[in-house]
Amino acid sequence: MLGKVRTKIFLAALLSVIVIFCLARDTTINDWHSYIPQRQELTKKTAVKTTNKLEQNVETPISENRIKKATSSKLILLDVPFTSQSPFGEWKDPRQQDACEEASALMAISWARREKLTRVSAKTQILAIAEWEQKNYGSFVDTDAQDTVKRIIKGYFKYENARAVEDIAVEDIIKELYQGRLVLVPTNGRQLGNPFYTPPGPERHMLVIRGYDPVKIEFITNDSGTRHGEKYRYKEDVVYKAILDYPTGDHLPIVREKKAMIVIWK
Repeated sequence: MLGKVRTKIFLAALLSVIVIFCLARDTTINDWHSYIPQRQELTKKTAVKTTNKLEQNVETPISENRIKKATSSKLILLDVPFTSQSPFGEWKDPRQQDACEEASALMAISWARREKLTRVSAKTQILAIAEWEQKNYGSFVDTDAQDTVKRIIKGYFKYENARAVEDIAVEDIIKELYQGRLVLVPTNGRQLGNPFYTPPGPERHMLVIRGYDPVKIEFITNDSGTRHGEKYRYKEDVVYKAILDYPTGDHLPIVREKKAMIVIWK
């Protein structure tokens, strides 16, 4: 009799285990099936994102190449002293108003000769250059890349380690910087979009390019057109599009548009 009772208890327990197992199996299957649509939806979203990334990569191969180069290149920043072309904000003085070439050359020569600049010394030098140009060439307004080298850098400063280069690509500027050389570029300043310029900005303006950030794809400049110009950053493409070698003279018409730079080394 006792044996029969034990048998019934065992069968009842076994049946309970089977029922629990089946219920658990059904629940597991139902949960998996309810997860599949979510998984499929996630896959679709991922595919869309991947497609968008691929499309962006196709549209911007230059930026992608720049990013690849950035992994093997470091930020370069030359130690160049800064001055505004009007150190004390005397913008009504035409000698300072048109002194971007003089101020840029002064910064470059001070870097090359390891000389310091103060506002007083900068103003004295800028006015002296303008007066020297007026005496020797009849004007201190606007000099193209070639004449900036000839008249100001080699003429006034008697510094020979400089050259003007025409028909340049953006890579030419970057290459010179990584060789430890300083670059000056003539530009249409209105295309630079600097918020510190008095609108609409200078139509003819020279910049000192003292560095390059390969991660942010930016040139680091000393922009004499504003007192906020020290280490001022511009996007690489903004600078390159703005480069314009305007002619020597008092705001003469630009007949031929060309890109040029001045390279200075120690």
